[in-house]
Amino acid sequence: DPQQVERTTIEDVRIAISDWQFNWGPENTWEKQFNDRLHAQQEHNSTFRSVDMFFSICDDHVQSGREILGDLRKITAGYCRNGRVMKDKFFQIYDMLTIVLLEVKFFEVKLDEYAPSIPTFVCTLL
Repeated sequence: DPQQVERTTIEDVRIAISDWQFNWGPENTWEKQFNDRLHAQQEHNSTFRSVDMFFSICDDHVQSGREILGDLRKITAGYCRNGRVMKDKFFQIYDMLTIVLLEVKFFEVKLDEYAPSIPTFVCTLL
C-alpha cells in the first residue's frame, strides 16, 4: 500500500505508482470497469454496505494518489548540476504525474457523481 511510506527517489515513486494503480486497462475502458464493479456491489448486498465499501476504496485510492503527487513534488525540489540528468528526471516525473493525475481525476469525478457531499458513514445510515 503506497500510503504513509517515505518516497524520496523517482524509483520509490515509480514502484508506489505501480502498486497503487487499479490496472483497469486503457483509460477509455475505466468508465465501463467502474460501472461493472459498482453494479456488482449493488447486486451483492441489498443493504448497500458493499456499495459504501466500494466508494470508500475509491476515496482511499484518491487520497493515496494525492500523497504520491505530493511525493513527486518533493522530488522536483532537489538540485542537480547535470543538465542531462535533470532533463531525464523531468521527463520521468512528467510521465508519472500524467499517470497518477488521470486516475485520481477519474475517481474524483466518479465520487462526486455518485456521492457528491455525503460522507460514507452517512450513506450507510440512510
